[in-house]
Amino acid sequence: MRTGKLRWMMAVLVALALAVAGCGNDDDSAGDDGAAPTAEAPAATEPPEVDDPEPEPSTPEPDEPAPEEPTDPPEDEPEFEPPPTPEPPPEIELTATWRGVTADTITIGVSYLDIEALVDLGFSPATWGDQELVIQALTDDINERGGINGRQVEVIMDKYSPIGITEAEAACLRLTEDNEVFAVLFGFLGPAEVANTCIVGNQETVLVGGTITDERMAEARAPWVNERAPRARVTNALFALLDEEGELQGRSIAIVADASAAAQLEEVAGLVRNFGVEPVLEVATSSAVGDLIAQNQEWSALSERISAAGADTLLLVGNASAGIQNASLYGLDVDVWATDASGLGSNIGSNVEPEAARGVISVAAMTGAQMYESDPRFQECFDAFTSRHPDIEVKHPDTLEEGEPLWFTSLSGHCRFFQLFELLATSAGPELTHETFAQAIQDAGDFSIAGQPYASFGPDKFSSNDSFQLVAQDPDIGARGELVPLGPLRDTTP
Repeated sequence: MRTGKLRWMMAVLVALALAVAGCGNDDDSAGDDGAAPTAEAPAATEPPEVDDPEPEPSTPEPDEPAPEEPTDPPEDEPEFEPPPTPEPPPEIELTATWRGVTADTITIGVSYLDIEALVDLGFSPATWGDQELVIQALTDDINERGGINGRQVEVIMDKYSPIGITEAEAACLRLTEDNEVFAVLFGFLGPAEVANTCIVGNQETVLVGGTITDERMAEARAPWVNERAPRARVTNALFALLDEEGELQGRSIAIVADASAAAQLEEVAGLVRNFGVEPVLEVATSSAVGDLIAQNQEWSALSERISAAGADTLLLVGNASAGIQNASLYGLDVDVWATDASGLGSNIGSNVEPEAARGVISVAAMTGAQMYESDPRFQECFDAFTSRHPDIEVKHPDTLEEGEPLWFTSLSGHCRFFQLFELLATSAGPELTHETFAQAIQDAGDFSIAGQPYASFGPDKFSSNDSFQLVAQDPDIGARGELVPLGPLRDTTP
């Protein structure tokens, strides 16, 4: 029994120890006298075995964070998210759409001046070089850049003399009937310009070039545009700029139109009156442009009329060569103004003494020197030609010697026609017809071409040039003289 009693005594002691340990940290649990409570003795039975007491819990250490699953590093976001590439429009299958337009080609005709004949007649101081080389180079340039809306350009060339209309009308029929071109570039100038209605009238073919008048346009059955402003608009620009310079005040002006411009004499005289100047003489000559003897005889009597009228200024309408030469020949003491600058500069006739043209005033777009030196649109054509013909030097117009070919004149002139046609035919779209070409003219708005930094087409506006500045003939520049600017180039876009 001693063993059981011993085990009982141990159980009592453990119970007391646990009670003291459980209350030792509670200050409010002790009595006022600090005495421990008396434990009542348990019944005399054999106590159960007591497990070792659990240790007092301690503050647990924070759990280690579970390792994260490895993930791929995020891709760097681009600074700019480009918009999705739009689906390309479906390709339009090209087909034949009009006479001269097939699925693969656009056939055009280019008429060009027989300059050699003009040199022989004394109306040009030199040839323009080989114009067919220029025309073919500009055609090849378009084709090497992809053509026009996927079609290659094929060109038919035809030379004509501007003296009379016989050769021009024959060229018209060869291009439009025999070769069935979609369009003709350049058209006809001088006395031959009446043949332009053969192209746009009877032959119903697009024309880019020629000289447009209201009467001729009324006969047109096909789209027609050109690069030069109508004579009335040019005359108005000339007088507006002269008026700004104070040059109209007190002027006594005699107006003389050559035979090719006789129909515009009354209109030009009306424009002069609009600026407050009453002409002292209005007359049109009747001798043919190519008949120098008849012209000189007619001017013999005309010069007396000009002097008798008291004119101090001679306004020449149309080709100015005969008027310039005869005003000097008969000693007219007048200032000479010309509505048409195309017959001045390096194009002044070989029958005109360069000194006789000194100081002749006109109005024009960029001069040859300005184009050669600073015109990016002319530079395109210059590069197109010289890259294909590096052996040919297109000289600065101010550096030409007398008799040297006027390559610059040929290149700059044809350049404008090709740029206009490419602009409009491209805008017309793959369905190239008269209707789409006409719509392209209406929608063209503002643009630039060689020599014309300000140009436009639109409803009822079929001549591109909106660039004007006063210019004067200087015989000391170039082979026989060049035009030099007298003031800033103006934008006269309507």
